[in-house]
Amino acid sequence: MDTLELLRTRYSCRAFLPQVPSREQVLVAVEAAGRAPSSKNGQPWKLHVALGEAADRVRTALTAAFDAGEPNAPDYRYSPAELPADQKDRARACGFALFEHKGIGRDDKPARRAHDRENFELFGAPAFAVLTLPSVSEKGGFLDGGLFLGAFLAALRAQGMESTTMYSVATYPSVLRRELSIPEDRIVVCGISFGTPDLTAHVNAFRTVRETPESLVTWA
Repeated sequence: MDTLELLRTRYSCRAFLPQVPSREQVLVAVEAAGRAPSSKNGQPWKLHVALGEAADRVRTALTAAFDAGEPNAPDYRYSPAELPADQKDRARACGFALFEHKGIGRDDKPARRAHDRENFELFGAPAFAVLTLPSVSEKGGFLDGGLFLGAFLAALRAQGMESTTMYSVATYPSVLRRELSIPEDRIVVCGISFGTPDLTAHVNAFRTVRETPESLVTWA
């Protein structure tokens, strides 16, 4: 597909086939994403990747922490305590729509917990990566990291893979540091589950509603 179609049709994949991507495929995506812009060419990003059995070990460690109710201790706060009204409305609409798509009732606490647990199961993905930044990073470093991350996801798609990004798993940074040998001087930003999508999975038919281009642009 061309670049515009590749970007327009992106979605968060929540079910994968067991086929494990090769190191070469990952490196192709990293090489392309590494062309992302960064202040003074600082390139502050790093990816810590687990494939196949290594991803399974991370999955086991994360679900154990979740099941044990270990307290969350992320390296940074993702959102303010109170979201702006428009973002809050979109987040609520997305959550309700996804639960409806999956047949989860609002009061079905066991199903909602199982839904949350899927994050720590890495949605069954055969490949997993963690994006990190230097511990001294300010907001500009997160801008640079986001540019790299978006390019990495697009480069995976160009090779026939899908992905989903997860702050949820970053709430257990100590687990990720242990399992992926991430140094203490790196901020755990997010996880990325990726691989070949299972196109027969009902959950992968879910799509979010996006704002129109006109609503996102203010003209001078």
